[in-house]
Amino acid sequence: MLLHAVIADQTGNCITPQVVAWNPMEFADLYPFVMAMIIGALIGIERQRRIIEDKTRGVAGLRTFVLIALLGALAARLSEIFGDLFIVAAYAGFLILVGIGYATASRIVGWLDFTSAIAAAITFLLGALCCFEESMLLAVALSVLVTWTLATRKTAHRYVEAISDTELLDTLKMGLVALVILPLLPDRALDPLEVLNPRRIWMMVVLVSLISYVGYILIRVLGDDRGITLTGILGGIVSSTAVTMSMASEVRERSQSLASAVFATTLAACTMYPRVFLIVLLVNMELLVPLSIQLAAMAGVGVVLAYVLRKNAAPLESAVAHKDPFRLIPALKFGALFAFILFVTKLASISLGETGSYAAGVISGLADVDAVVLAMATLAAGSISSKTAVIAIMLAVITNTALKLSIAFVMGSREFGMEMAKVFVPMMASGILMLFWYVIQA
Repeated sequence: MLLHAVIADQTGNCITPQVVAWNPMEFADLYPFVMAMIIGALIGIERQRRIIEDKTRGVAGLRTFVLIALLGALAARLSEIFGDLFIVAAYAGFLILVGIGYATASRIVGWLDFTSAIAAAITFLLGALCCFEESMLLAVALSVLVTWTLATRKTAHRYVEAISDTELLDTLKMGLVALVILPLLPDRALDPLEVLNPRRIWMMVVLVSLISYVGYILIRVLGDDRGITLTGILGGIVSSTAVTMSMASEVRERSQSLASAVFATTLAACTMYPRVFLIVLLVNMELLVPLSIQLAAMAGVGVVLAYVLRKNAAPLESAVAHKDPFRLIPALKFGALFAFILFVTKLASISLGETGSYAAGVISGLADVDAVVLAMATLAAGSISSKTAVIAIMLAVITNTALKLSIAFVMGSREFGMEMAKVFVPMMASGILMLFWYVIQA
């Protein structure tokens, strides 16, 4: 809005009128407070529903939590004027007010709703975060997580009550392996060939252990059949070889899980092809078309056979006893195998030189398909031809599939190996045929 003002000089004579700009309050000024109130409403709705469900008197409901979040936003905004100590004093005063309110309510109703008190303190801080542009998105995300945590009270209590002492101790062991030992290991090669990286090798140990652990939890939550299947699908996104290892161990200990383990292992193996596709898409799109046809053929055969076997397989007749969720010994064996293959792969590459691309693809496929795909796709940009890269990548994929079949026989049961052969052999055959067709056409 523009205002015209007539300004007089000291003698009283009027001078030329001047245009003075007047900016009304913009929505951007109000936006942080609106977001704070929305966050307060989100948490307040959950607290209000809990009061209604429990049929008890509560200190703070929907409206109170909205005002708490708004109070935090106002305190943050005023701290920009009066200094940082203002919001500290405001928060301290608010905590005293919350403590008095809930302490008084506890004497009346006979119990203390400490969770709501903590939720009120968090809501104040989330409202304050909304006044800073760089932290507003964080405040929204945290509010969703806080509300989800509050809303899952009954489910969380039910699962905690079902946890045994063994499961709790194994959870602590899993945390020790993944969060304590792994960061302490050196992240550098310690051998002359510079391939044996302790942290990388231990990461595979953690991965296999984690897949087994998550699989145990899913089985407990979803049941034997669905839990094992979901474990294979999710684990295959990270490492289909590790999933095959875990499923082989599962079948050896629980033969009743054969049908689900076969289905899960096949789907996990099929996730290897989208991963290869994604790496090539990001690194070297020139390889995309020839690889897409061959990968699609192998993945298509695998998915079809997985569902055919799943449809014809008998479901589990009854629930069976499960062993501990934390299985370190199979993971350690796989880590040692992984280290050995890394060493042999590097040694073969040095001995064969540039002419060893195909051999490197075969050997590397025994350890890490993603690594050889990334290397070949990068080299195809200048050092080697696209045809050589495509053939090497496909050899790695086929070899890795053969490795998983070997794991099924060696670390699983004979029945598991035979069932996986019904899937993996046709997959490898389709890959070999498509590779042979590509070599002829190229």
